[in-house]
Amino acid sequence: SICQSNEAYPANWVKYNIGAGIENGKHVIFLSIHAFPCRYIPAKNELLCVDKMKIKVNYEPPEKPLMQNDVYDLLIIAPSEFSDALQPLVEHKESHGVKTKLVTLNEIYNGAYFATQGRDDAEKVKYFIKNAIEQWGIKYVLLVGGRKPGIKEEWFLPVRYAYLNDRSSSWEYERRFISDLYFADIYDANGNFSTWDSNNNGYYGEYDHETNEGKKTDDIDLYPDVAIGRLPCRNRGEVKRVVDKICMYEETPKDEWFNNLILCGGDSYPNDPCGNIAEGEYLEEEIIKQMPDFHPITLYPSTGLNMKTISDAINEGAGFAVFEGAGAHHLWATHPYDDEKWIYYYNWNIRLLNNKQKLPIVLTSGARLAQFNQTKECFNWMFVKARYGAIASIGSTGLCWTGHGKNVTSFYLGNLHVRLFKEYSKTKVLGEIWRNAITGYLNAFEWHHGVGESFHIKAAEELILFGDPTLYAGNFAATSQNNGRVLHVGGSGPGNYTSIQMAINDSLPGDTIFVYSGVYGGDIIIPKTISLLGERKEDTIIQSNGDGITIFAPSVKIENFTIQSTYKKQNVGIKGLAYKEKIVNVSISSYAWGIWLINASESNLKDAVFSKNEYALLINNCEGMHIIHNIFDDNWYGVWSENSPNLSIRKNLFYRNRWYSLWLDASGGSNIINNSFERNWYSIYLYNCHENFIARNEFLRNEHGPQFVNADDNIFIRNNVEGNEHYGIYIGWRSEGNRITKNNFIENAQNARDDYGSTWDANYWSDYIGIKWRIFAIIGLPYHIPGRFNQWDWHPQLTPY
Repeated sequence: SICQSNEAYPANWVKYNIGAGIENGKHVIFLSIHAFPCRYIPAKNELLCVDKMKIKVNYEPPEKPLMQNDVYDLLIIAPSEFSDALQPLVEHKESHGVKTKLVTLNEIYNGAYFATQGRDDAEKVKYFIKNAIEQWGIKYVLLVGGRKPGIKEEWFLPVRYAYLNDRSSSWEYERRFISDLYFADIYDANGNFSTWDSNNNGYYGEYDHETNEGKKTDDIDLYPDVAIGRLPCRNRGEVKRVVDKICMYEETPKDEWFNNLILCGGDSYPNDPCGNIAEGEYLEEEIIKQMPDFHPITLYPSTGLNMKTISDAINEGAGFAVFEGAGAHHLWATHPYDDEKWIYYYNWNIRLLNNKQKLPIVLTSGARLAQFNQTKECFNWMFVKARYGAIASIGSTGLCWTGHGKNVTSFYLGNLHVRLFKEYSKTKVLGEIWRNAITGYLNAFEWHHGVGESFHIKAAEELILFGDPTLYAGNFAATSQNNGRVLHVGGSGPGNYTSIQMAINDSLPGDTIFVYSGVYGGDIIIPKTISLLGERKEDTIIQSNGDGITIFAPSVKIENFTIQSTYKKQNVGIKGLAYKEKIVNVSISSYAWGIWLINASESNLKDAVFSKNEYALLINNCEGMHIIHNIFDDNWYGVWSENSPNLSIRKNLFYRNRWYSLWLDASGGSNIINNSFERNWYSIYLYNCHENFIARNEFLRNEHGPQFVNADDNIFIRNNVEGNEHYGIYIGWRSEGNRITKNNFIENAQNARDDYGSTWDANYWSDYIGIKWRIFAIIGLPYHIPGRFNQWDWHPQLTPY
């Protein structure tokens, strides 16, 4: 019938598509124009041609930009049972300048941040992402949660099924498949919410979907508006393992192994009529061309492809490992050229890998290798969740289609794979690679009608990233500095400097100064953005009669030094006067001020040790600073903060400090989480501080537990307050609206006092009469908090948390 048609093909001279997406980090409208200078009429055997076309495009810009805020970069969405295990990832990202927000599903469903919208849980999550883009400026989204155990399909975090009929043969027909692109495609071309259910029938992403009312197709945009990844974890142990891998990967320098590119492939369609081509090998040779700086390790049937050679190559280390072939959920396979014999690689092979910290990013083609809705883990996720294996993977959640012969690189999944590696030359951020490759693919093809078009849509919809979308595919440390020179101080190398200051004077912005072990003089001035790295903290020592180091430039990094005062606790160990400083793994002792930062917003202090200083850390006007995993031991004052809101103070040890261990003045909106306060005079003192979040801290045997003075609307939750000499917690003058809940107050001299009025609920009190005499608990006797007003905990707990 087609050959007898009187209609011209294509039907129109011009087709176009409009979509909303991301280009160069900005929200844009894409206009893809497909022009056909020749059209054919079969019945008449006529060819219609034109010499030129004139296309007029009208565009009316919006009255004001849709997204103007820049509060967070990365949004992590997870069930509440995974939130504790994700905190180290939040801290890690924040310490590397990625502004991160963790939100639980309960907070989304209960409208904790934005009014809840959506017909089902998946749509509620998608609407929340939309609001987070518009209100917070989110660019990346990490979804954490997979299928729950059991026969019934239930989810820790919702998924969305796309109902696309790719018109394939009946034995391979796939009614639906999971698409996380749904959560990334937020807007249509008009800036409206992209529902993926334009006919409102409850089926999403329909394309020729066969229903009782006939075939249905939804009008969808497809272009991703955020970079998105998923960790389909099934328990907290998996979350912890993958988080540890991500932090380790980005903290560990990559050696020569990273430049290895493993390519596993053979003949995807043996004995097909499309030329003498082994599709997997042909596609991987094209990938090699996109990665000129990498060393290709080709594992083809002709060169000994088997389970052992694959595992051996991965164990040696590689930046990327590519598997082009076929699949069956838990295994990958391919053929020798024109041979029906199968060569397999299984999930159990992945479990036995021993590549330790040499983790590749894995890319696969093969049916359902990333289908994570089964009771057993899929091939792609096994790589990421395994003890070693891979740091991330990209694959297909459904039946994936590739071209035959040389067409394997021209369209469908094979073309997408080539685009993924092309993007690596433009950006090293994994989620951006995924996002940009899909965007480029959608712009390159006309995908609204016909069999081929359904394959185009499916190639984009089923491509999923298992991993962190902000992951830097390479040496993460290089992102914070320009790739400049390395200057050496000390040691015996030719041309090495003998003075740190001399090397700084000769350096350029972006340079690294490496200081070998030894003792060096202080009074160092850093006026430019550089990295100052010691060989080892223990024996790379800076001693000073005056100040140790003074920083005038932003984004300076100081790491691996011991800094000591030789003059009776005078002066400053490190003084910073610019933003985004990074101070890591230093030991500072015997100064009046160990570190003093002024106007140093978004700076990071990590793995430092302070002892015998008057003020260990003094910060003024340092909004958004991160103070993580430090030790404050035997100082007069631990951390003294003034006018520095939105701090992140996590996993620090405050021990034996003689006065205030943590003083916050006008430093509200801060997170104080997972710290230990032991044997200090004062633990936490909040003065003129509001809306802080204080959780999961230990307060043991201090003279004073936490004290609030003129401090409103703070949350004190899940802390352990035990054996303190005065009050376990004291709520003082003009402190109202505070919420103290689900804490342990154990054997303090007086567990609590409230002189202004806060909300107390569901705490454990060691002196609650209902513990000894259960009848009082049974009748609901509350716990009384002494003070100027009668405050009560109406739900005291009988056992500690």
